[in-house]
Amino acid sequence: MTATQHPHVREAPALYDSFAQYGSGVTLVTTRDGGEDLFFIAASVLTASVDPFTIAVSMGRTRAGAAAIAAGAPWAVSILAADHLGLVRTLTGPTTREERLAALAAAGAERTDEGPVVLPDALVALACTTHAVTPVADQLLVVGEVRRGSAHRESPPLLRWNRGFVTGAQTLEG
Repeated sequence: MTATQHPHVREAPALYDSFAQYGSGVTLVTTRDGGEDLFFIAASVLTASVDPFTIAVSMGRTRAGAAAIAAGAPWAVSILAADHLGLVRTLTGPTTREERLAALAAAGAERTDEGPVVLPDALVALACTTHAVTPVADQLLVVGEVRRGSAHRESPPLLRWNRGFVTGAQTLEG
């Protein structure tokens, strides 16, 4: 999608295009609300503090799970590897909720003790609780305290860059 096609870019499309050049890791963010699994793919996750260890996630206010996370529901982050590309395409593509849930099940998603699911073959999985929520334009900037983390494996990460997905210097289909 070009800047001129993006519904939220009214002015400064060059700035929107410029930010597409900022690479970031791709993560699966999950929570539960009323017994329902809620999840989305995020590319804006960063370390906010190391004492205590916290991460910050930028999420659209209408993202599945955003309201539950902002209200304090436990949530989890799975940092995705390059071989999760097919899963990411299913979770972000024009698929039904049932197809997305089936894709998570096929990927082996496991429920944490806190409730949300994580991917057992993720590079890292983090169990979090919400520390602070700051509204920023059409987003929520959520800072979560990491309660527990586990490294599962070493593998090239899946990155979001230039409106596609890449790993290292090799571009994967976007």
